[in-house]
Amino acid sequence: MAGFRERRPSRHGAPARRAAGPELEQHDPELDSYLAALAPDAEPGATETTGRFGTAQVFQLRLPALRIEQLRRVADERGTSPGALATEWVLERLEQEDAPTGPMPVTAAEAGRRAQLRLRRRR
Repeated sequence: MAGFRERRPSRHGAPARRAAGPELEQHDPELDSYLAALAPDAEPGATETTGRFGTAQVFQLRLPALRIEQLRRVADERGTSPGALATEWVLERLEQEDAPTGPMPVTAAEAGRRAQLRLRRRR
């Protein structure tokens, strides 16, 4: 029986070390200039953390399955994404609510829907 040191090396051992490659060059101002020319200009108000969205935030919407399908179908008919369509609708509604004449009046049907939503949240 072969001793511990006399066995063949494991097939699953660490890979052999590669020879050190050439050193990377230090700073290349021409490359920096080239990359800066290719980069899109930053939008006003954009920062590294916010990017092109400025102070925008993400909100999650919970919709019933039938409404999600309806939203997808309408978005597809209009050639846009469901998220973009929902954002457009919310912004349109906020513009209506912020009208110089004041917010839109609440209809009886809308008041009933709001009451149902409040009851569902309490459960």
